Amino acid sequence: MKMMIDDEIPRSRQRQARIRAANTMNALQKISSNAAKIEREMSPAEYEEFANLYRLVRVELNGLYELLAEKERDKYYGYFVAVTEYEKKIAEGVYNPDLDGVLKFD
Repeated sequence: MKMMIDDEIPRSRQRQARIRAANTMNALQKISSNAAKIEREMSPAEYEEFANLYRLVRVELNGLYELLAEKERDKYYGYFVAVTEYEKKIAEGVYNPDLDGVLKFD
């Protein structure tokens, strides 16, 4: 993210981008540390906590995307669409790696 911010986000927006990047990384770290502690079936409240953290990551990453210059947004748009479709299939319970393949960013 640091390289993207330094190279692809206009200087006037970089401070805001760094804040969003830190929020994203903090949420990802919390997801990771909380997941590592789970040794039993999760409770509904725990599922909700993970969902809220994941939502925060998505919101912050979308905010970073919006801070990109238009040319750079066009470059990343395909990734956004691919990830969104992948997540939608998982949420609907219809993702099948044998049929859908693995998410690739070539």
